Amino acid sequence: MFCLFQVPLSRGHSLEVSWLEVISPQENTSIIEKKPKIKVRFLKPVKIDTLLVILDGTDITQLLEVKENEFEYKPFMVLPPGNHVIIVTVYDLEGNQLQKEIQFTTKHSKFFEEMVSENELGVTYENLLKNTDSSEDIPDSKIEANLSSQNRIKKGNWSFNLNTNLRYYDQNTPLSPPLEKGIEVINWLLTGAYSKGKFNFKGDVGDVQITETPYTVPSLSRRGGVFDFRYGNYQLRLFSVRSPQVFGLEGGTGISTSTDDHILGVSGGVKLFQNKVNLKMIYVTGEEPATSFGISSLPGKKKGNVWGFLVTTNFFSSKLKAELEVDFSKYDPDTSDEFEEKSDRAYRFTIGGFLDNYNYEFTYEYLGRDYAVVGQMLEKDKEGFTFTGGANWGVHNLNIMFLRYNDNVRDDELLPRIINSQGSINYSFTKFSEVPINLSVQKSIQESTDEPSGTPPLDLHTDTVSGQISFIKDNLNIGFQTSYSYMNDKTDTNQDQTNIIYSLTTSYYLPTFSISPSFSLNQLKDHLTDVRTDTYTITIDMKKTFLNDKVSFDLSGTYNIVKADDGSVDNRSLNVNLNLAYKLPTYFQGYLTPVIYLRGNYSKTMDDVYSTSDETYQIYLVFSTTLPFSF
Repeated sequence: MFCLFQVPLSRGHSLEVSWLEVISPQENTSIIEKKPKIKVRFLKPVKIDTLLVILDGTDITQLLEVKENEFEYKPFMVLPPGNHVIIVTVYDLEGNQLQKEIQFTTKHSKFFEEMVSENELGVTYENLLKNTDSSEDIPDSKIEANLSSQNRIKKGNWSFNLNTNLRYYDQNTPLSPPLEKGIEVINWLLTGAYSKGKFNFKGDVGDVQITETPYTVPSLSRRGGVFDFRYGNYQLRLFSVRSPQVFGLEGGTGISTSTDDHILGVSGGVKLFQNKVNLKMIYVTGEEPATSFGISSLPGKKKGNVWGFLVTTNFFSSKLKAELEVDFSKYDPDTSDEFEEKSDRAYRFTIGGFLDNYNYEFTYEYLGRDYAVVGQMLEKDKEGFTFTGGANWGVHNLNIMFLRYNDNVRDDELLPRIINSQGSINYSFTKFSEVPINLSVQKSIQESTDEPSGTPPLDLHTDTVSGQISFIKDNLNIGFQTSYSYMNDKTDTNQDQTNIIYSLTTSYYLPTFSISPSFSLNQLKDHLTDVRTDTYTITIDMKKTFLNDKVSFDLSGTYNIVKADDGSVDNRSLNVNLNLAYKLPTYFQGYLTPVIYLRGNYSKTMDDVYSTSDETYQIYLVFSTTLPFSF
């Protein structure tokens, strides 16, 4: 609806004010107004149909209230505080271009430079017109409304943000937890920040996200608080969150100094040698309850702590980058049993960089069998390394990779050691931009050693070759991919397999029409039984718009055929989704965008081996709209 413009200013015309009078706001003034009314009067006859008005780089011409010799604009959304520029361009009756630049400054209130609430309301109502599915889980009608709100206050060096999402949901059938009918707060986050000179502070309270190091807290989303202090090259972070998942207003702020059902942490860092060396230390401690939505739990509580140390370096303009992490944990997976907590360690070393057209990276990592961090689901009991390298010679691009990992890092005699090795070479050729080519070769080995008595050995070798070629011309894109894979089982079970895949994808785009059909064939042969299973998949995505985009038609579908040459498998499935939408008239300067549409779902499955079939379809009448608003 809006477009960005950069209009060259005619300095001579901008000095001429005899043809235009700015009624509001006054030029080069500072006003206290969130939605300032803009009103301009022409002092000489002009061609109104040539009028172009740009506000802060956005064309607002279509939103103006235009009269014979003046125009007026009242913003629907709050303008940000600060400087604003209006550029008015029009032609007089003699065909001369007239242009004027108008500047003014706004504040949101007398006390605050910025005080604004930006919101977006989305509403969807769905009514089931026809249903052949006997399931009682499909509601006849449902309504969902979501309100996203971002609120900001700023004065001097201080700023405060309150972001929240509310939802109203209702339907004529029961909901599965944690969904509830009615109005509920989905999440909320209050942020306060202060900045002056080298000192910066930021505090988050609510539904926070915490990221520290890969082996301590790679990602933690909980209710609580995070407080970050920075002075120059020094950083200190404190956090306290509830370990069980809570939603909405339940659970309060989530901040506590006790580790009961909470996770506490502190980290500190410093940057040295012009930010080429970063040092970081972290300590995390806490406890998880026996039950917590979204978290795997054991009969008793889980409790532990971890110390972590991280050093990162970047020398010679990213030619030599390195990272070293060392962590020590104490963890009790079940405080209700008689076993004590167990200590273990993890460490990781990475070195890499860029040398002209080349890049490289080597990583060695070790995670102990009993290494664990409260609130995290880290992979453990593994040791190994990964090497990647690449080269770019213009139209030629080459990437290589090799890795080797094993479990059972403590050589437990009761368990085998599983070793996974993999190497690959990928090459791409792009001399002809319309016909890019990609080739790859991969070798993977999964084997076991030191198997205890009664444990069958593992020795699988898989070789894969694949290629892709595309044709790209204007709005047409055609791609063909194929791969051949052979898995050689060198154990006595001899379960060798061959997998061949062919796929063809196409797409064609026009402003009012697009279509993307595809076809793939997956052939999997089990050499032990001498049975080959073929899977055919056909998909299509199509969209067409009519009447200046007021009406749109969407079609997507998938058809699958699965057949085994011994007759043990023979089934087909068809899934089709249809949408026919009509955009209703917009309101509030085009911000309210209601849409009404028919949606249909069709599904059919057929099994010729067991002579069964099932067919269902649903037709819905849907109304949806969104409205952003601010104050």
